[in-house]
Amino acid sequence: MTWETRYPRPPRTTLDALATAALAAADEPAGTEITWVEHGSATVVALTDRVAVRIARQRQAGGEVLRARRLVDALPDLPFAVPRSLGEAVEVDGYTAVATRRLHGSTAPTTTPDPGVLRELLDAVHAVDTTPVTEHLAPRRTFCGGEAWEQTLRERVVPLLDADLRADAQHRIAALAALEDAPRTLNHGDLGASNVLWSGDRVSGVIDWDLTAREDPAEDVATVATSFGLWPHVEALADPGTVRRADAFRGTIPLQIVAFAVLAARPDDEVARTVARAQHALRRTAAGQVR
Repeated sequence: MTWETRYPRPPRTTLDALATAALAAADEPAGTEITWVEHGSATVVALTDRVAVRIARQRQAGGEVLRARRLVDALPDLPFAVPRSLGEAVEVDGYTAVATRRLHGSTAPTTTPDPGVLRELLDAVHAVDTTPVTEHLAPRRTFCGGEAWEQTLRERVVPLLDADLRADAQHRIAALAALEDAPRTLNHGDLGASNVLWSGDRVSGVIDWDLTAREDPAEDVATVATSFGLWPHVEALADPGTVRRADAFRGTIPLQIVAFAVLAARPDDEVARTVARAQHALRRTAAGQVR
């Protein structure tokens, strides 16, 4: 196992014990070969051919892992697979692990992504009735401060930027804050390319529902268009009103990523690298180049 992210994680002996216990709860035969992978800031994942064991990186994060599991298990059938539970959650030394169905697929389609296929994905997610799953949803915009997102961006992110970028950053924040209220739907919250799995040119599965909330669907549209390089074709992803609001969301994406690093109290060198990447993105888009 190669550790690259430097996010906190349980001790190796605890990871091994959690994987063993969770795989047993999923009726996976003892001795099945495991592949370890990093998976963002929230979990470490142990994979077999059939099972994906999600392990909370920190003791206090166990509740969030369990909440996300309950959400996925409560989702209705969708046109693509989701990682539903395969066994009861387990705990070792205060750390939590859950065994879920491993979804197979590529993180890239075999050709340039078809906007129509991604529109079908977005429509399917946003059509889910939130009533049965409300108690399992994350707070909206939790990634960048929740209901305090605007204050977080203005007071904790903008001061980290070079002086020549601060006015533009404040303008982007104001544009998002000024959006009219839109009907909120189930919003995946992280529909980047790494969380959408493909079989050929069709979406076969969607993973990582940790940030799913009731939110303006324009947020998902902005993430999809940005991650898959589809801004030149964004009109194919949603109705004109949603596309217009998505443009305001995309303007703050670099700032939101910095906010996450700051809120997570990441090491100073990592925050500095995140700020540098955000500034590059801000300068590129301010110059009128393709976002």
